[in-house]
Amino acid sequence: MNQLKTKAAAGILFLAAALNAFAQPTYPQAPKPKPKPSASATASPSASPSASASPDASPSPKLPTGPLKMITTDSVNPNKKSPIKFTEINFYDSGYGSKYNAEMRLSGAVLNSSKTDTLKKVTVKYQVVDTAGQVVQEWKESAGDLKPGSTYRINPGVARNTLGTMLKGKMVVDHEEVPPKDGAPKDGAK
Repeated sequence: MNQLKTKAAAGILFLAAALNAFAQPTYPQAPKPKPKPSASATASPSASPSASASPDASPSPKLPTGPLKMITTDSVNPNKKSPIKFTEINFYDSGYGSKYNAEMRLSGAVLNSSKTDTLKKVTVKYQVVDTAGQVVQEWKESAGDLKPGSTYRINPGVARNTLGTMLKGKMVVDHEEVPPKDGAPKDGAK
């Protein structure tokens, strides 16, 4: 028994020595420097070099600051402010809405009909809705940026009509508002 206690004490001392020898050293951390304010943030508007360089220089146009407003449009009620066009919405229910657990084949495509504007932060959703317009199932894909004239296709593939009722396909697209061009009329004014 005495020999067991001696071995246990030796093991504990060996473990303590090993931890002390191989432990990672803790070095003091230097404080991180604070970021310096930029020259443009501290300069007053009247002291800007472009305004004082020439007497007839006009100030730069004010661009919207912060996040842009998101626009939502869908295939049932398209938003007139959005250049998105729904070119294809395929919905085929093999049970024609009367067969429980029938196979449904789904796909769709949207087009950026704008000639010059790239749509940013585009999200495309394919929704299966019932006759009351309630969403039964939804697939969502992030399309990223949609260039002018380009098409994005969503293909959820095969799903099941687990309700056994009449269903329809619907598409919804969210994207950032396109900022107005300099000199362009605002809010439809001509």
